[in-house]
Amino acid sequence: MKLTLLSCAMIFTLSSFAQSEAEIVKAVDDLTISWDNEAEKLQTYEGLGSFCGESVYRKKIIGMLDEIHHYDTLLYGIVTRKFAENEDPEAKETLDDIKTLESEYTTKSFRRFIHKECNTYNEIENNLGREKGPEYKKEVKVLEDELKKYVVEITKQIDLIDEHIHHLHLGED
Repeated sequence: MKLTLLSCAMIFTLSSFAQSEAEIVKAVDDLTISWDNEAEKLQTYEGLGSFCGESVYRKKIIGMLDEIHHYDTLLYGIVTRKFAENEDPEAKETLDDIKTLESEYTTKSFRRFIHKECNTYNEIENNLGREKGPEYKKEVKVLEDELKKYVVEITKQIDLIDEHIHHLHLGED
């Protein structure tokens, strides 16, 4: 078991060295743009319905979050080294924002939150969806407000990290 964990750690470390800093920054930029686009959809009732009802879309979003967390882990190592060199305050802020994303907005916590939201979505659709009257509209609004609040917070953290890496001039030769 220890050998397997050690092997996995070595492969992860080697794969991070295989990608240049510029490639990592490009991947983070691309993922940030992709997430921002999907977040617009995901924070709506219709977007939640797509997430809950379409396994391909659900896997796409979960995979994107997993990828974001992977690259943030790689960034954490790069920024930690940069901070050790000159204690740049921007690097410290970046590390703090990565820690926030990696502790408060993990894929697991997102899945837990979104599972609850899907249950609520299904309840609304099953109990009020046919009439689509005032009670339906009220419940949809409450659900969208909660969903938007959570998705906006994740998006804010992802966007902050992307801004930081450009202020730090990572990936530039």
